[in-house]
Amino acid sequence: MAKEPEKPEKNPKKEPPKPDKKKVQEPIVRSPESIIQDKCITDFCLKGGSGLLIGGVVTLFFTRPQTYPLWLGLGVGMGVAYDCCNARWRAYDAQTR
Repeated sequence: MAKEPEKPEKNPKKEPPKPDKKKVQEPIVRSPESIIQDKCITDFCLKGGSGLLIGGVVTLFFTRPQTYPLWLGLGVGMGVAYDCCNARWRAYDAQTR
C-alpha cells in the first residue's frame, strides 16, 4: 500500500481558530406608552387575581354557599389596578406637556 501524501495544514502556527464575528444587535427601544400599557395589563392581572383569590378564601371559610365575595374581591382588585393605571397615565401626561 502506498502512503498518501500529507496535506498541508491550513493553520501552520497551531493557533486556536478565531470565533466568527456575530452581529451585535442594538437593544430594542420601547416607547413610554408601551411600557405604561404593559404595566397596566400586568396590574390588572395581578391585582384582579389577588382580589379573586382573597374572595375565594373568604367564600371558602366564611360564606360557603355565596359567591358574592369572589366578585367583590375581583371588583376591588380591578378598581385598584384601574386607579394605579390612571395615575401612571396622568403622570406621563404631566411630563410630556
